[in-house]
Order: sequence, then structure tokens, then C-alpha cells
Amino acid sequence: MSSITSAAPSVLIVGAGPVGSVLALTLLRNGVAVRIIDKTGPQIGQKGLGIQPRSLEMHHFLGTLPDILSIARPLPPCTVYKTPGGTEPLKTFELNQYEEPTPDSPYANALMLGQHRQQSMIHRHLEKYGCEIEFHNELRSFEQFDDHVLATLVSKDPNGKEVLESVKVPYLVGADGAHSAVRKALGLTFLGDTRNDVNMVIGDIEVKGGLERKVWHCWGDYTNLVTLMPTEVDDGIFTFVLSGRDMDHAKTASGRDELVKTISSITDRNDIEFGNLVWISQYRPNIRMVNKFGEGRVFVAGDAAHVHSPAGGQGTNSGVQDSFNLGWKLALVLKGHSPSSLLDTYTEERLPVIAAMLDKSTLLLDRAFTKTTDGAINWERGRETKQLGVNYRGSSTLVDETTALNKDLIRTDSYSLAADGVIHAGDRAPEAPGLEDLRVSQGPPTTTSLFDIFGPDHHTVLIFSSSKFDEEEIASVLGVYPKSLFKTALILPAADAGEIELVGSQSKISKLDLVLRDRDGHAHKAYPALSGPYTAVVVRPDGVVGAIVGGVEGLRQYLNGVFTTLE
Repeated sequence: MSSITSAAPSVLIVGAGPVGSVLALTLLRNGVAVRIIDKTGPQIGQKGLGIQPRSLEMHHFLGTLPDILSIARPLPPCTVYKTPGGTEPLKTFELNQYEEPTPDSPYANALMLGQHRQQSMIHRHLEKYGCEIEFHNELRSFEQFDDHVLATLVSKDPNGKEVLESVKVPYLVGADGAHSAVRKALGLTFLGDTRNDVNMVIGDIEVKGGLERKVWHCWGDYTNLVTLMPTEVDDGIFTFVLSGRDMDHAKTASGRDELVKTISSITDRNDIEFGNLVWISQYRPNIRMVNKFGEGRVFVAGDAAHVHSPAGGQGTNSGVQDSFNLGWKLALVLKGHSPSSLLDTYTEERLPVIAAMLDKSTLLLDRAFTKTTDGAINWERGRETKQLGVNYRGSSTLVDETTALNKDLIRTDSYSLAADGVIHAGDRAPEAPGLEDLRVSQGPPTTTSLFDIFGPDHHTVLIFSSSKFDEEEIASVLGVYPKSLFKTALILPAADAGEIELVGSQSKISKLDLVLRDRDGHAHKAYPALSGPYTAVVVRPDGVVGAIVGGVEGLRQYLNGVFTTLE
């Protein structure tokens, strides 16, 4: 066994699935060097196949959405067949009811894309920054100090001998799954339940004939159930889920032949032609979460922090939102722009969200395995699983001057929109397209949207006012910070041509990054207006509203709560 010591980037990420990969890309987009290791090779098999609308928005901000959309497909309807016979439909339903996209929610419906393809796509983006995944490199141990973490890694040389490596990093993040070595070494609690009443056999298998790929196919009921789901790519592979109280799960999971026998028995179908078995495993849902998302300079995300049933398609989506929340905060602290106490808000914000998610996904699991009056499967999901209502309204960093009259109305759970229907600090920042750039003096006006202005490496300050807005007040507050930390945009209401020309030709407002005309009124409709000369909405790098204020004192309060005080 040999040993080496190496200089290290700022963050060591353990686990290269979608959760660890999103964290790496978020940090790289902020100019923070990372190292990402994974003790196994690239993932094989579908697993975690749904991308919820909120995650699609995150991919928009990260620049990965075009790649996602080029592969992902809408979730197909689910058809349940009558047995015996197995060919006559009993019921066809949508897991989520289709919603028309709206200006404030352009990604209104979940898409189907397996984890293995998600992570491969993100890995290609990491390579653009010179970051390569170190597969078959394992975290052996780590030790924390006041100003760094000392990690011991183990890999193998070309001769198969172990090589120990000592790595010194400012921060370490465990995205290493349900059996997380990082979580265990930190001593975080992982309390919850193992659902011994729900036993499943899951995996992927090739289907050569007998099933169309336009629907998910289901047979049986809560006693014995078979589901065959096509992947998003027309490669002949179907994901299977078998469950039920009367099934011999161990025998079914013993190999391809026993699997096919069980499927044929429950479906009453012998015309389905199966090919190669890709992977198979027994699975019992665990419903557990940590008591906190980190300790000192070490954090956990994704399955390392919370595990639950697959019902509702929340798992991977919740994990990547963990990473998106943590990533921009780590970047600000590492660059010296924010105090280390900002990292405490990672636990503060994500813990209530995950607790709510466990409650909702467990409820969906119980519904799926409860006998209904007609014996049919009960898998429909509510709107909340799209995660567009996930919020951090309890966060200590927020400043919200809209809440003076509405404090009781906004006290809903961490998965729901406010009861008053108004956007508040802590909520997802809505999209608004059709914003005309008034600084373009020649040719037709160019348009942009808020989602194209938001980004993981800066806060966005939206100012809703008129062309008579006095920029000096806000510019003086923001001017003490590095300019790269903010994008500023004045958003004017739809105006007549004279007012547009006044702003555009004279460049009246020069210290703001953008002066935009809300041509169709979408921005003014989506965001609240306070009394006074202007309303300033601060949107965080993760696309969450951090502040809604009507003056510089509120803006200064938010900045002092997030950034190192410079005034």
C-alpha cells in the first residue's frame, strides 16, 4: 500500500450522482474549484426517473436545461389491465394532471429522465470546467480542524494495490447515498422507519415485444402488483416494480427466469417477450432523515440526509435542491463575501422542507398500497409534488415588508404556496417573459425573461418603479459590495413610446445593469407591489425570493444578514 498527499480544491464532494454533480456544477459556476469522487463506477439502470418542474427551473439557471429537454420525455399515462386476461384496460390515468405552462411557470409538468442519464449529462458540463469524476475512489475517513478538513481517500493503482491519499480541504460534502459514510462519521441521527409491510422487487429489463412504449403498464392490486414502465429513450428497456403481500420477493429477485415467471403469473400474459435483465434488487422503503444537515465544515445532501419511498417522485429532486441551496452559500463563504454562519441556514431551510416531503411521500405510499373500493390502483399525485410551492419562509435571513398585514395568511407548510396567493420572501421567484431591453437604441427591441437574468453566481435585484426612479439610493447601498455579486434590473410598466424613448436614448439610469419594459405585464402581475416610490425584490442565486422591500433600510437589512458587513 502506497500513500500520497495532495493539494486540494476548496470542496471535496463524495458521491457523483445527480446530487453531488449539481453541487459541483453550482460551485464551478461560482468559480470555486471542486473535487468529486465516487467509490463505484457510473450508475447502471434507470432509478429515480422523474424531474419535477422546480428542478427543471434549476437546470435553466445552471445552463443544463437544453440537454435535459433534448432527452427527457413527458410522463406517460398509466394503464391498469383487467385480470385474468391481462390485455383489457380497466383504467387509464395520469400520475399528475397535465397543466398548461403559464408565463410565471413555463415548466408546468414533470418529465421522465433516469438518474443515470441525468448524471451523465451533468458530468459532461463538469468536464467543460476541467472537472472529471474520480470513479473507484473512496473516502476512508476524515478529521475536522478549525480551518480545514483532512480526508483520507483510497483508490487502486493499475496493479490493484491500494493507494491512500491525504487531502486537505476547507469543506467536505457527502452526497454518498443512503448508507453514507460521511453521515455515519459525523454521527448524525437518521431516525425513522423501515416499511416491512411494503416489499418490492425493482430493476430494468429488456422487452423485445408485446408492449407499447406510450404508457406505463400495470396489473394486479395491493396483494400482487406488476408495473412495467418504458424509459425515456426508445432502447427497449423497461423499468419494473413488483410488490404485494402474497409475492415471494426473494425468489422473484433471484434472477431473470424467476422474475419473468412472476410477471407472467400476475399479468396472465405470455405474449410479452423479455430480453436481457439489466439489474434487479429487493427494496423496502426506508423513511428517515437527519437531525441536521451538517456539522462544522462537513455537510450531507440527498439520500445521505433523507430517504423515503419512491411515491411522488420526490427523492432525486429533493436532493438536487439540497445541493442548489448549499452551493451558492458555500461559494460566498469561501470567497469571503459571507460569514460562515450563512451555512447554518442550509439546515434551517432544508430541514422543514424535507420533513414535509417525507410526510407527503409516505401518504402517497400508503394510498398506493391500500385496498380501494373498486380494487384499482390509487397512484394519482397532487400539484405539490411538482415542488413549485416549496418555500423557506421560516428562514432567518429573509426580509419581507409584505407580511405586516398577512403574517397569519402565509403560515402554511414548507411545500405549499401562501394562503393569500401572494409571493413572499422565501418563495420560489416566478418567471416573467417578454421584458424589452430599453437600452437597445437601434433596431427592434430585444427581449429577455427573468429566468434568463437569474443565475447561480449572483443575486438579482428587481426594482419595480417608473422611469422617474432615482437610482442613487439603491446604487449607494449595493456599491460597497463587489459588483459581481449582483445584477440589477429596473422593470418599468408597459408605457407609451415617448417614455420608452426617454429611458432608452438618454440612458437616464446608468448604474443599473438592465432597464426593462414589462411589455405584457407578467412581471408586475407575478410580484407584489408595496406602497411608495418603488418595490425592490431580491432574488437569491437559487431562484428564491430573499427580500421584498420598499426602501433601502429593508435592502440593507437583507444584505447585512447574508453578506459580510462592509459599511
